[in-house]
Amino acid sequence: MRTVGWVLGLSLIAGSAGAGVDVSDDRGRSITLNAPAQRIVSLAPHVTELLFAVGAGAQIVGVSEYSDYPRAAQTLRRIASAGAIDYETVIGLSPDLVVAWLSGNGRIAIERLEELGLQVFATEPRNIASIARALRALGTLSGHVQQGERAAAEFETRIRGLRERYAGKHEVSVFYEISARPLMTLSGAHMFTDVLRLCGGVNVFADLGTLVATVTTEEVLKRNAEVIMISSTIPEAEATQAAWAALPELAAARRAQIHIVDSDLLNRQTVRLAEGAAMLCELLDQARGS
Repeated sequence: MRTVGWVLGLSLIAGSAGAGVDVSDDRGRSITLNAPAQRIVSLAPHVTELLFAVGAGAQIVGVSEYSDYPRAAQTLRRIASAGAIDYETVIGLSPDLVVAWLSGNGRIAIERLEELGLQVFATEPRNIASIARALRALGTLSGHVQQGERAAAEFETRIRGLRERYAGKHEVSVFYEISARPLMTLSGAHMFTDVLRLCGGVNVFADLGTLVATVTTEEVLKRNAEVIMISSTIPEAEATQAAWAALPELAAARRAQIHIVDSDLLNRQTVRLAEGAAMLCELLDQARGS
């Protein structure tokens, strides 16, 4: 997988509220607007949520499927699904900015949007710190610099508190199941692993080469995590939980540490990740005492 440049360089071209902006995205590409964007298309649920967080919700004219938070996002026009973008509709909305997800939408789709003459800001948050950088970037691009800075600072404060609270805790190994059929998990390249580190956890599949990977039951048994977490989005998650609990060779089963977790709080790269991190840290602390 190609390495993505994480530093988002933010700069105002001029000092007035109507000034143009110049922001570098997660590809390291400079996005220059003559004025802050007033018509924004969001191509990922986490992008939609971040835009609302910086006060730009009213400027969003189109969103991707599953953009369901906050509630106001549910009424916005759907212009993309997990597998396709309705380019004709996007063009018809006349956006002055499209915010895309590099690994979610893909480079080919992003390049197609740019070929159509659209300004595309690409996000690829891979660690906790990148959420604050994205908030500042989107605040700048949408003309909500102060709101973006405030949201970023509040998020950083919450994360800092968790980091200080759980520093020095002994490590707990974790397997996170995001799909049952096929059996899938997240690798060390995903932000989830950074959250685990914050809490003193270790992803037993951190060494896998892709963000999302298919694994086998035999591999899960071999890596024998002390805690198993099951995504709330898995159909019949309770049955999946019971199936793992029935395997006494699993450390997590013996310790009664198999949990269903709110995946929106752990998988989406938004300010709610601080809430998800707090939940995860508490689970691991419980496991330490089991």
